[in-house]
Amino acid sequence: MNRARSASPSTINANLRNHALTAFLVLESLLLFIGAPLSAMGVHFPLFLGGLLVGPLLLAIVIISHSTGARLLTLMAMVLAAGGIAFRINHPSPMSVWLGHLAVIAAFLGISVVIVQAVFAPGRITHHRIEGAVILYLNIALVFTSIYRLIQELDPEAFTHIPARQVEVEAMSNMLYFSFTTLTSTGFGEILPVDPFARSMANLESVVGQLYLAILLARLVTMHVESRRH
Repeated sequence: MNRARSASPSTINANLRNHALTAFLVLESLLLFIGAPLSAMGVHFPLFLGGLLVGPLLLAIVIISHSTGARLLTLMAMVLAAGGIAFRINHPSPMSVWLGHLAVIAAFLGISVVIVQAVFAPGRITHHRIEGAVILYLNIALVFTSIYRLIQELDPEAFTHIPARQVEVEAMSNMLYFSFTTLTSTGFGEILPVDPFARSMANLESVVGQLYLAILLARLVTMHVESRRH
């Protein structure tokens, strides 16, 4: 009996999930570090095209994973996104923007649940685990980016050195930059949070960024030692 016939459904699902996560990492990296800057410069097509690809890929990963929590979060994201679109069509208002950002938060939390299960599960260390760890790190920055945008929508003066009126792409680009500098504790200082809740979230992201790297490194070392023992 060949490998294809002897492989269990769980093994096949794990392989599909791993390859999907690799594709997701490549696509997410291109969107963050190439698509987002181009869009802020007025070239919107790469970001728009990437966004169309991310949605189905994210949904496929969640379905393959069989994670109830991830599916519930993804369903919540779809409902919020649909509500945001409905508001934008029928009653354009800040509510549509808020629902959109909440949908992004729910969606990336959903896929993060899948990644946590894959990265920190027992077993040997593979390059797919490392890729998942990188995706999870990027997702932390994206979730906080949407949180900052929600705060900025509620209080346009929550951050310094950011124009009060700007298109959504520019606003997201600024908050994405701030989120990454906060997550990595780089802190260049061009953008500063002045709203109390914005400061609180910035402190939280900074702590999460440091703890994540420490916990990840400790877990990977432990897994490596255990795999060598067996």
